[in-house]
This record gives sequence, structure tokens and C-alpha cells, in this order.
Amino acid sequence: MLLLLLLAALAACKGQVHFTAAQKLGGQDVPAHVLNEGHEAYMRYCYACHGDKGDGNGPAAPTMRPPPRDLGTGVFKFAGVATGELPNDDDLEVLIRRGLSGTPMLPWDIGERERRAIVQYLKTFSPRWKNETPGERIKPDGDDPWKGKETEAAATGEVIYHLTGVQMDPATKAPKLILAGCNACHPSYLPAVELEAMSQRVLGKPFALREDPHRSALKESEYVAGKTNPVKMWILPTDFLFHPIKTGTEPLTLFRTIAAGVGGTAMPTWKGSLKDADLWALVHYVRRLALLRDTPAATALQRRLAGR
Repeated sequence: MLLLLLLAALAACKGQVHFTAAQKLGGQDVPAHVLNEGHEAYMRYCYACHGDKGDGNGPAAPTMRPPPRDLGTGVFKFAGVATGELPNDDDLEVLIRRGLSGTPMLPWDIGERERRAIVQYLKTFSPRWKNETPGERIKPDGDDPWKGKETEAAATGEVIYHLTGVQMDPATKAPKLILAGCNACHPSYLPAVELEAMSQRVLGKPFALREDPHRSALKESEYVAGKTNPVKMWILPTDFLFHPIKTGTEPLTLFRTIAAGVGGTAMPTWKGSLKDADLWALVHYVRRLALLRDTPAATALQRRLAGR
């Protein structure tokens, strides 16, 4: 509590921002009074981590890895739109309200008016909001087609997750299943002998194992830490047995996270590359893994993967 009071006092000492006219941000006119309310609320709740300039250099930031988001880039990991596009207000509000599991970005129990004002104010940090509009929200075309067939869905998702390429229909010679190969970055959750058998059965060819396939592969990102001596950040993709999924495991949220991809990282937008039914199959498989986290079953699977 003392730390929070000190940070609040430090925020109050910062130079005040005062808007006297509306600004066009993200294609909409935002009144000056909303931006002023947003500035006040931002300094109360967000400044300690994101800094008064929104650059991720708040007084609490040096202790955090990964560092807080630099809002000046206009790039968001979990934006609910195709990677690289600006998020919609509703999705920014969800990020503030729910937070990101396993990170210092906690859920903020603040009123709707303050939350909406913060969303408008944070847009003033990046010039992108003055010149661009949010992307189209990515969502499923309909209901989950696997309802009542979750076990079958997870089995299909397991194949999509572990193999890369296209499964051809032997009867029609047409593509049957697009395979995402999520384990190029995330861990494989099958022993090598089972991966080999799956590859031969589905693709008719050997499986190309990467080095240490049962661990996440460190990946370069677009994010940098530090302004004086900027350092490019590398990201360790989620190990679903041991790391929380930052946006949560609710099926629709998982669908949107997988379908939209993760902005600024190696995780691409999968909507359009994979059919919705296959995206839902991935949701069921990944969710099954995530629900094992912190259970004896997760430990047992990890030991089996390690050959113990």
C-alpha cells in the first residue's frame, strides 16, 4: 500500500496534460473532456508501469520482464484483429478489465467511464491512431461445430498442432487438412516415436524434429526494451502445460487469440489460412493441455516426453 501511495504521489508531481479541443483518433472524434478524464485515470492506474509518456518506462518497469508495453508503437499483442492492425475499443477495454494472466498486467476493477476514457487517452501516445482506423474484429463465422464431439476435436487439433504441410484426400487428391505446425515454436507434446508415426500416417513422410522439440523455441520479436540503449526482446512461446495462457482459456477467447495471432511476434494470423472448424479443433486441443497445468497429469506427461 505504501508503494502505491508513493507512486501515486510521484504521478501527481508529473507535468499536467490538458486538452482544449477534440482529437480525431482511430477515425472518431474524441472530446477534450474525455481525454482529460483519461489522462487523470491513466496517471492513477497505468503510469507506474507504462510511464507518463506511455513508453513502458514507468518507475516500476525496471523490475518487470517482459517490460510493460510501449504504447507509442501502436502495436498490441492481443488485439483481436489481424497482426499489425490497430485494436478496437472493446478489445482494449477487455485487456484493461481482465488483465493478462501470468504477467504484471493485473485485472483492473475500475468503472466503465474511467476505463473508456483511458482507452481514448492511450491513443494519444502513438501517431498511428491519428492516421489509421482499427482493423476488423476477428471472430468465428458461426458456432463451434465440435460441440458434443470435443474428444474428436482435440484429436484433430493434435494433428494440426504437431504437423506442418497439407494432408491430401487419397480419394479426390484434393487438400483435406491444412496443418499449422504450432510445435515449430511451442513444445511438442508427443514423444518422438509418436510424432514419426503420425507424420507417416498423415503425410506419408518422416517427421523433421527440431532440436529439443519438447521445449519452447526462443523467438525474436518486434519489441524493444530501453530507450537509451534499446535491446530487442526475444519471446519464449507458451508451454501450455506450465505457463498460463495470458488471455485465458475460455473457448471463444482462445479462438480469437489463435485466429488473430499475436502482434509483434512470430505468431501469425491464422484466420483465413485455416478453416474455422480446424481453428476450433486447435482450441479444443490447446485448452485440453492448458487445463492440465499444475496437475500430476502434466508432470507425468512431461516425464514421458523426457523418456523417464
